[in-house]
Amino acid sequence: MCPAAAWQVHVAPVTGGTIPLPGDYGQEASPMKEKAMRHLSLLLAALVAAGPALAENRGVVVANARYQNAPELADADASAASEAMKAAGFRTVAGADLAVKDVRQALADLLRPDDSPGARVVLLNGRFLHGGSDSWYMGTDADKPDLVGAGSQGVPLSMVLDLMKQAQPGAVLLLGSDEAGMEHAAGLENDIGPLTPPEGVTVISGPPAATSAAAAALLRPGASVGEVIGADDRLVMAEGGDAQLVLVAAEAKADAPAGSLDADRDLWAEAAAKDTADAYRGYLDRYPSGIYSAAAKARLDALGAAQADRDLWAEAAAANTVAAYEDYLARYPRGEFAEAAERRLAELRPAPPAAEPAPVQPRQPEIQQPREIVPPRQVSQAELTENRLNLSRANRVAVQRRLNALGYSTGGADGIFGSRTRSAIRGWQQRNGYAVTGYLTSAQVGALRTQAEAVAPSRDQQDRAYWQQTGAKGGARNLRAYLDRYPDGIHAQTARQRLAALNGDAPRGDREDRAWARARQADTVQAYTQYLQNWPRGEHAEQARQRRNRLINQGQLGNGVIGLDTIIRELVK
Repeated sequence: MCPAAAWQVHVAPVTGGTIPLPGDYGQEASPMKEKAMRHLSLLLAALVAAGPALAENRGVVVANARYQNAPELADADASAASEAMKAAGFRTVAGADLAVKDVRQALADLLRPDDSPGARVVLLNGRFLHGGSDSWYMGTDADKPDLVGAGSQGVPLSMVLDLMKQAQPGAVLLLGSDEAGMEHAAGLENDIGPLTPPEGVTVISGPPAATSAAAAALLRPGASVGEVIGADDRLVMAEGGDAQLVLVAAEAKADAPAGSLDADRDLWAEAAAKDTADAYRGYLDRYPSGIYSAAAKARLDALGAAQADRDLWAEAAAANTVAAYEDYLARYPRGEFAEAAERRLAELRPAPPAAEPAPVQPRQPEIQQPREIVPPRQVSQAELTENRLNLSRANRVAVQRRLNALGYSTGGADGIFGSRTRSAIRGWQQRNGYAVTGYLTSAQVGALRTQAEAVAPSRDQQDRAYWQQTGAKGGARNLRAYLDRYPDGIHAQTARQRLAALNGDAPRGDREDRAWARARQADTVQAYTQYLQNWPRGEHAEQARQRRNRLINQGQLGNGVIGLDTIIRELVK
């Protein structure tokens, strides 16, 4: 069960101070506080009716992580974003793990009268469903909704967009979720789905940690939507968004050195290109309150967690004992090297001792002792049929992804057909008129592939989506990435024109090309590793990784020294 809803309202100082509502971020609301909430709502209504409403900036933050009928959403916490809204003077409504009625009440704050609407920022981290012509943000109490009932268990995003469209200078809606989904009935699919934002509203989507950091970064004076999206390649802006939008005007400081903002952006670009903890710390040492400080801190936290995982695994691998591997799994049961630790434990743990043979008794010719026969496990014909398909791990992962795409949740795509996957197969078989066995035949595997391909996005949709991820963000690398995949695409001419107009990226591109040429000429693990350290997101990064892995598999480590971390990572792949 989910905890009771908890949320709060912060009123910007220009409207008369701070008014706390029941509960705090992440705490339960008591019945007495709920009663106080009702009285306070009447008071606010009276204040609104007493005179004309003043223009004010407003923000709503809802972080739903713990659902009653869906996997928990990792990194959903958005308290830093709500604090940034308050610091920027926004009237802020914030809540966590809210049922649908509380989500509606939180968003209803956008309905308050405002003669001259200010900026609007709404951050929704949680689970989304879409179907028909709309998408819904689901309350934590949602229970297998269908297309008709989605509106009673979630909030339509079309309504949220409509509440934000009058904002000046504009509004930003941030939507954070992950690849896991929630169970639903016919007519719905997981994920946000296609949106058509009205003019003046920019929609940004991505994983929860990225959208929370982006919401905080957007509230820094002078920060534009384009700069914030460019700082994190996990973020995607929906078509029609305004990359030039600045929600909080830059503060004029007489003593600010000329070009300080440019220096801030340049140092951030270098840190993001290196993508190391030292690079982000260097940026924060120089600009502790810089344009991208929130994004730098979020990335530092992510790198720190990953590094701690790797460090403990390195210690366990060096010790190579049962206790060391058990300690690693206790700390990181879903860590990067959890499967490798399980394998080593199975190899290291001693086999149970064989039972000592019973003393041989003299044979009694007159007494025949019948031997006990253990019957073999009964295997159904359906299971035998699937076993004969010899599905590889990759084939099983593909089956799970196709089931998920068709709305049958497998609980992930790991290539292991557990109870969730078998349940999804049975649901698909029943819906399509097959015998409900939970095991697949060759014909059913083909039918799954055909159905999944039918619901896949069209080439034009893929073209436009990839343009938003690359070329629309600007920069020579993004434009070249788009042209490499779609040389005759919808935006190919625009990409070539913009690429021709860019002069500043040429030296950087030349340096990367020279580095790649050197790596190809040497053709060693060390050469490709050096290239990837300098250009982790370079044009040839994927080729470099593939060639380096091939050399390692062939045993060609070369004469250079490779770090312990690199060796361990490559050996467990």
